Amino acid sequence: MESKVKKGQHVIITEMFLFSLGAIIVILLYSLLNQSVEISKEKYEKEEYLILADYIQNILYKFEFCKMYNFSCSYRIILPLKLADETYSIELKGKNITISRLSKARGRFIPETERKSLYKNISIGMIKLELDTQFNLTGIGLSTWREMVLEYINSENKVILRK
Repeated sequence: MESKVKKGQHVIITEMFLFSLGAIIVILLYSLLNQSVEISKEKYEKEEYLILADYIQNILYKFEFCKMYNFSCSYRIILPLKLADETYSIELKGKNITISRLSKARGRFIPETERKSLYKNISIGMIKLELDTQFNLTGIGLSTWREMVLEYINSENKVILRK
């Protein structure tokens, strides 16, 4: 009796195995790249908000010289239209500066270990600075304005943010 041996089946099984292995490698590479992009995007977003907050804070510290010499002075600032691809607002109130997204999306929380000691409440999408200043801060601005004026009024010891 002759037994029938099927020829060529091992070639199909080998091809299917190699295709599956290639697909798994591609999926793993895609997920690794996607994860690294998300991590770098998160760090970049945080830095954008922190840089803008430092910029405004430095301007407010310049007003200390105006106060020292009894001047009223103003500083015109040109802001980026978007931070982390979203429009934002800047609010000065009391002794606080708050920079927050205009969209309803909540920001990702920045762990306390990554915060600068100066910042009390920070998440990506919102930064709240409590300044050690004698000025009374007031005003709100939108990034869509692109240009704002920070003005120190000596007689009232007040800093106003306006268009």
